[in-house]
Amino acid sequence: MSDLPPFHVRPAQPADAFLAALLLGATGEPHFHTTAQKLAERFAAPAHGYVVGETAGQVTGLGSFWLPEFHPDHAWVGLHLHPDHHAGAAALLDFLALRARAAGRSHLWASVREDYLPTWPDLPALGFREVHRTFGGGFHLSDGHLRDWQANTARLEAALTRQGHWLTPAASFRQDARLTDLYALTRHDKVTAPPTIDPAAESLPTENLTDEEALWNAAWLAWHGETPVGLALPERSRLGAWNAVLVVHPEHRRQGLATALLARVVRSLQAGGLPFLNVAGSKRDAAYLGVLRRLGANIEPDWIAWEREA
Repeated sequence: MSDLPPFHVRPAQPADAFLAALLLGATGEPHFHTTAQKLAERFAAPAHGYVVGETAGQVTGLGSFWLPEFHPDHAWVGLHLHPDHHAGAAALLDFLALRARAAGRSHLWASVREDYLPTWPDLPALGFREVHRTFGGGFHLSDGHLRDWQANTARLEAALTRQGHWLTPAASFRQDARLTDLYALTRHDKVTAPPTIDPAAESLPTENLTDEEALWNAAWLAWHGETPVGLALPERSRLGAWNAVLVVHPEHRRQGLATALLARVVRSLQAGGLPFLNVAGSKRDAAYLGVLRRLGANIEPDWIAWEREA
């Protein structure tokens, strides 16, 4: 084994701060080790989708490259550079764009959380334009579990009752054609942000499948007299978490039905021991955001989608 170069010790300087943060993380944050181990495993695999940029023999930038099937014209890229070396972003991006064109992709796509933007290079200066903003988050506390979540909607439900509304579990009505009609009437009201947030499904999931059985067991239905006018239905997302279909008849909106329905769903999932109810939507969907905030959902900073030609 060859001798290592001499180890010199000197006082820390402001310019050392970035690498010092990495060293602190490496010795104090368990997730740092997990992330590094996973990256090492990825880098050892063929066609792993990562490239690095160097300055004077030192790694100062990392680029990621992904070709998702659900976004067939785009290559998804990440640009992670040392703060003193953002000037290298253009060269890193040129390399990734070349790979995108070789793969038959016409555009580059980046999704960056708003509070992460200061650590990224200037995306508009690199030719990116903002496409849309979405949000994530969910119903949980700092420990990530629903078990301590609570929101009192008793007064709201009492007011709805006085207006002739009432709530029931939805499972026994899932084959009811009136629910299909309600969903068909309201599905185009969902605010989408492709490919991050898909358009509403063509129809409600009503088949006798295991996952769908569980999802319907936590669903709630709102009535006005004998007419179904609202539905909250948990569904699995791409991330394996739960989300919710939330629809209310246009003539019965702005009365709190969506808030009451989603609260019932959260309580059902909470009683079933589910640790987390995922929520996501377009930032333009003010009505949905209002429901989530009234119920105490944790809303993360916006995710901003960026696009440019490859």
